[in-house]
Amino acid sequence: MARKTQPSEEETSLPQVINLTHTRTQQVVAELIRVHQSPVSRVAAGEVDLQQSVALQISAQNISAQTTFIGAARAEAFSMNESAVAAVRATQADLDGHAGLILAQSATMGAGSRSGLLVANQVRAEQVHTGILLARQVEGAVETAMDTRQVLLASLVAGIAAGTVILLGQFLFRRKA
Repeated sequence: MARKTQPSEEETSLPQVINLTHTRTQQVVAELIRVHQSPVSRVAAGEVDLQQSVALQISAQNISAQTTFIGAARAEAFSMNESAVAAVRATQADLDGHAGLILAQSATMGAGSRSGLLVANQVRAEQVHTGILLARQVEGAVETAMDTRQVLLASLVAGIAAGTVILLGQFLFRRKA
């Protein structure tokens, strides 16, 4: 039989819903946070909805962004439309816009979306451009500068080159005892 526990004092003192409009905020913590045309430094919540805003760091179960810039985001479910994110880590990421780094179990990218580095188990895409793609399964049209095989080959070549330079440097510049 499951035993009910009382919520901690910290859990009961958190606001359930915070709505921010035209407000500059350093840190926001609540169960549900809605941000409209506002810059926010740090956000921690169960659910975050951003519209025409800027957020530097977000940690939430669900994040939804519309015409927004996000520095770093961590979520179970991340969704953005006509937005940009520097780095996102999510279980499920649905992106329409620009992203620097995407780490996800499953990523869906809309037409015309761009990313620098996309790492996911499963990728679904419509006309997507990405610098480097590391994925187990890809569905749709993805244009990459480097795919998984090319990244592995480039890493191998870079490792060999770095090792050779280090060995030559030690051989040429070692001191006589």
